[in-house]
Amino acid sequence: MLSLLLVNYRTAALAIEAIRTARGATTRKLQVVVVDNSCDPAEAEALRPHADVLIVSSTNRGYAGAINDGRPKCDGEVLVVCNPDVTFGTGSIDALAGAIGGDVAVAGPALFWDAAMQWLLPPAERMTATEKLDEVLATRSAAWFRARDRRRIRKRADFWALRQTTRVDSISGAVMAIRAADFDCFDERFALYFEETDFLRRLAERRRAIVYVPSACCRHVYNQSAGQVWPEAAARYLESETKYLAKWNGPFVARLLKSLERPLEHPQPAAATSIELARDGLVVEASPTASFTTAAGYVTSHGERLVAMPDDVLKSFRGSALYLRAVDPASGEVLATVRALK
Repeated sequence: MLSLLLVNYRTAALAIEAIRTARGATTRKLQVVVVDNSCDPAEAEALRPHADVLIVSSTNRGYAGAINDGRPKCDGEVLVVCNPDVTFGTGSIDALAGAIGGDVAVAGPALFWDAAMQWLLPPAERMTATEKLDEVLATRSAAWFRARDRRRIRKRADFWALRQTTRVDSISGAVMAIRAADFDCFDERFALYFEETDFLRRLAERRRAIVYVPSACCRHVYNQSAGQVWPEAAARYLESETKYLAKWNGPFVARLLKSLERPLEHPQPAAATSIELARDGLVVEASPTASFTTAAGYVTSHGERLVAMPDDVLKSFRGSALYLRAVDPASGEVLATVRALK
């Protein structure tokens, strides 16, 4: 048996769709355990007919707390932990469960931003002190920023080109298949963000492997729960990041890195409904920030010269602006940038 462990926060309609598609994504018996953090009776009642087990939290326990609360109710040998704002592609859960074995304890799918599953979401990062220092230096030096940006473009393009199951340092917490025997409680100091990063890093310390399974395709609508309380979520991100850096590197290093960081400011590109491509072989990246610190990617087809964001992404996007740029995946060169219009 497999267990789906889903955490909901005021997104019952999305959670119900996630459950529906999850049941269709496996041929095996699937137990559905839902933890509802909404503190809203209407949310719980909407979810109740769709869950085998429903846990209604009296307070918002955060993602980590909710996972820990739901874990004892899961009977499966593999747990599929997920956000409510995901949909599972055909066979995706079977592909994830099939990748677990030997020293492989966790498997993650290819995540897409759009319903057509063409815009791939970025690879996850472990956020070591070295990686954070690289990010900090990029906030203080334009030359360092450009060099780092090109490295990251190439790294994302290499990840998006993967076609075989591959060992990775980390995966997105939006969907994770975890062998039950390898499950360790999430650290509840991270109420929102970094809880899965910390969990996966602890697994790696125990020499348990994490794999990315590109044949397992899922859509992650992105930021639907946190986007409802964005100022609070942004503050929690900074809080969790500082706690994470302190846990793995000590409080002094965490304070030093955060004190050296500077706000990123980038000029606003021209607004447009689409981005024009100068030639074949390019990737179009989309990001909620003008710095493209993180970005989704669309691999263009031969002869394609205009690319626009899908309407379903624009309608669901909760940010204030969305940016597109055309990049050369081999060199990391940025050829054009626009601010997408809804």
